[in-house]
Amino acid sequence: MVAMATKQSEKEMLQQVNQLWGLLDDMSESNPEAYQKFIRHHLGEGMKQFSLPEPHTCFQTRILEFNEKFLYVNLCSWSRVPAPKSDSDPVPLGGGKLEEIVEGTDIYSVTDIAYSPEVLKKGSEDPVESDQLVRLAMKYIEEQHSLRLSHSYALFKDKIKGSKKQMKQRLTGTAGPAQTDKEMTSGESGVSLLQQLTSLKSADKENDKNNPPIWLPSDIRHPKKSGLIEEISSTEFDSGNRAETPRYELSLIKDENGKAKTIQLKVELPGITSVAECDLSVSKDDLVIDVPKRYRLQLDLPEAINEDIVTAKFNKKTHILSVKMSILSN
Repeated sequence: MVAMATKQSEKEMLQQVNQLWGLLDDMSESNPEAYQKFIRHHLGEGMKQFSLPEPHTCFQTRILEFNEKFLYVNLCSWSRVPAPKSDSDPVPLGGGKLEEIVEGTDIYSVTDIAYSPEVLKKGSEDPVESDQLVRLAMKYIEEQHSLRLSHSYALFKDKIKGSKKQMKQRLTGTAGPAQTDKEMTSGESGVSLLQQLTSLKSADKENDKNNPPIWLPSDIRHPKKSGLIEEISSTEFDSGNRAETPRYELSLIKDENGKAKTIQLKVELPGITSVAECDLSVSKDDLVIDVPKRYRLQLDLPEAINEDIVTAKFNKKTHILSVKMSILSN
């Protein structure tokens, strides 16, 4: 009975999600102004869930294997990781992939551990608390990656080993904020959203139904797969290596003085009928388009772009996704 109930619940959630995406699709075409207003309003309360990790400090220890090697652990501040409800509760954390780095004759490993800003602030004010956070991170790494670490460690001179981009990729990959089952099935985020969308759509059926650009505020450019942050659990996942790389065209649009002002990307996605099937993630220097089990495109951008000025437009007839990104001014 429990298994049957679970399958039924999953089916109902999937129906709600599909209905929600369909209504969002229709609204983006029939009433782009209401669409933008709706998205900004409902994501304003959830900005923390779309924040990115920030480096806090880094420590160095050793992996005790046949050939010992250094391990650098970046402790990161991330508002997506909850703080413990009380001093007696376990401290939640999120962990990234363990990456081996080869630099000439040097071989070492790097990983990342994320705590809530409140937890790290408390650790900064108390050396004992700080040491406990390091010990907890080491215990987590040992359990999740089946390693044995040295009990001694040293603080690294810089806040981070490697780059913020690498740290973000290890912690987030192509994943993004996850809704809980309760949120997906509750009236607060499921039914009420559908009701509001239906109401907004019905109120403006006569609006222009062309295919307008969809502005992507920085808060919502990472709506990806679930399972990113869990309490004391692995965040590694299948990144979809079997997906096909789609055909694309990347070009720079210059002004009258020959200065590059905009990056334009056109991606062919045969078989895709809705923008709802696409996950688009844009940062200052890279872009990822992911259609689960179908297509995946990851590009390093030729110029740094303004993440707040990005538009995306999907043509259902040609199956082409067009993305325009404004280049940062020097």
